[in-house]
Amino acid sequence: MSFIYSLKLFSCNWAKALKLFLYYLIVWGVCFCLLLPCFFAFKDIVVTEFQAANIQTSFSGVFRGTLGEGMHNIAQGVLGVLTEVTAANLWLFIYGLFVIFILMPFLLNIGKYTFCSMLYYFMTSKSEVGFCGTMIKTLKNSTCFAAVKVFHNIVFLAITLVSVYSICIIDSPQFYVSWLPVVAFVLLVLLFTIEQILVLGWCPAMVVFNSNVFVAYQKGFKAVRRHFLTTLGTTVLYFALFWAFVMIFGVFTMTVLVPLMTILLCVYNMVAFFISQGMRFYVNENRILTPKKLEEVDNINKTAFIL
Repeated sequence: MSFIYSLKLFSCNWAKALKLFLYYLIVWGVCFCLLLPCFFAFKDIVVTEFQAANIQTSFSGVFRGTLGEGMHNIAQGVLGVLTEVTAANLWLFIYGLFVIFILMPFLLNIGKYTFCSMLYYFMTSKSEVGFCGTMIKTLKNSTCFAAVKVFHNIVFLAITLVSVYSICIIDSPQFYVSWLPVVAFVLLVLLFTIEQILVLGWCPAMVVFNSNVFVAYQKGFKAVRRHFLTTLGTTVLYFALFWAFVMIFGVFTMTVLVPLMTILLCVYNMVAFFISQGMRFYVNENRILTPKKLEEVDNINKTAFIL
């Protein structure tokens, strides 16, 4: 049910989601400007390597050629690009990695924390607060969360990239034509589900209890364990749909799916955490979700009052 509730909460707070998306556009624009030196220095290398590996067709999903062969080509092309780029200018390459994997996630996580705080006000009292005002008010907590989350993201991305790349470079036409898409899909869903389960209650715990980043992680993980199977099933559903769309319609769809998925997961995290804590919250303008335990307490109190 948390999947349905999160969709309802998202639809009722689309204006907040739009503000977060606009913030993402600003961050992406700033980071793109910072990456311009890398773009001009490496564009010829990237174009040459990707053309050799037929990357444009490989990015197009199942409607352009064989999906497994396309994934294999992408892996080969990325390896060639990394080899040529590091040989051309190692320090500029390191600078690009810093912008992409440290600075940009740090800024984006500040936005996520702000959005979760805005959802908290709506879910608890149906209050409407501004994005900029909430960001300034929560900046101390959000920067701590974002800084620690960056290191978590680096570890997770390293594990994911190594795992997926290892199966994509297997040089067996029978494997990458027939089995690679299935194995990659299962692996990606599994890895992203595990990562999401580990951090699902982290940001909500900081927002709800105003705890420090490490105490909030412990509280968030304990909250997930209370409804582990339900949370696991819903998380698998989210990422199965996400990676299915990417593999069917191509990698370019990630430009739309990634921000949408990120915003949806923020809403889902808040809903799952509130449910695990047994807290009432507004699902939309007209409905308050009351956990079963609180309903039982309310019925007992009503009966006691009548008697």
